[in-house]
Amino acid sequence: MQDICMLFQGRKPHPAHQSFGDAVGAVYRHFETGEKPPITEEKESIKSRIKTGISSEECDIVIAEGTAPLQTLLAYKVRHPMTTAIYLAADETFYTLPERPTHYLWKLLGPIANRLLDGVIAVGRDVYNWARPYLGSLPVKYVHPPINDDKYDRLRSLEPQSPQRPFTILSVGVAKPANGYENLIPAVERLAGHTDIDIRVIILGKGHSEESYADSSVVELPGFVDLDTFIDCFSEASIYVQPSIGDAFPVATLEAILSGTPVLVTESVGVRELLEDAQVVDPSPNGLYSGIKRFFEMDTTVRRKLGSEQRELTKGFTESSQQERFREAVIDIHN
Repeated sequence: MQDICMLFQGRKPHPAHQSFGDAVGAVYRHFETGEKPPITEEKESIKSRIKTGISSEECDIVIAEGTAPLQTLLAYKVRHPMTTAIYLAADETFYTLPERPTHYLWKLLGPIANRLLDGVIAVGRDVYNWARPYLGSLPVKYVHPPINDDKYDRLRSLEPQSPQRPFTILSVGVAKPANGYENLIPAVERLAGHTDIDIRVIILGKGHSEESYADSSVVELPGFVDLDTFIDCFSEASIYVQPSIGDAFPVATLEAILSGTPVLVTESVGVRELLEDAQVVDPSPNGLYSGIKRFFEMDTTVRRKLGSEQRELTKGFTESSQQERFREAVIDIHN
């Protein structure tokens, strides 16, 4: 394999993306500072991204982990035109771009990106389709993110239950507007107000205790949990809901499918490409309410059957198999 660099964002690469990077022996550099992970802070500066891009050492292949590092990658490609520049399309930025202040910047960068990028590796079809209006058509390979090996084996061993009492709605994600929890909670509260069956929603992840919905009587917020608790939550869940306003291909939804838990997603969640139409709803409170109500009124045995049958959709989504697919995709684009 050639010398490869992955430009990451955040304090360190996303675990799934680091699994990809490790598969090709990549070195990791922060897209704004050029530092190795973990870093202490991000500058949120286009000037810093350009400076890092033009000052970085030359590699045979450079991969941008997500959309923000793509700006650094373009500057890098100008400085090193012989480098193979690959965009790892793995976030919702282009889906939500019309509402972002950087909308006009990407309209200007689009034609440049189309000429400079050598290819795209997308975690799902939606995320590439979101990017195409801004980047144009590019060579593309699809590689879904992997499920951590420890979680894969534990989730695969669960016996689907989908209990009715209590009716437990599980969701996993950090507290941020794009994850749509402000729409999920009103939907659950509405359903809870029309039945005497105990209905609760458990949200795993950081930051929720500070949000407006934290005081709702239907919400439980364990925060970040250990692996045993994580598995227990899936074992006890009636359904899993991904209410995101935009989400490329969330691993937690794949984990829910693997566990045998019936899944409901919004139409802006990339995993919808694996599911039936009835499992995909509008991300509004009304859309989520209708979808959750449909599962709530479904016989438990029907929910269990659906969950059990759909487990096969994630068969092979292990780290080793997806790493091999990613390695092949990088080689194909480079060659």
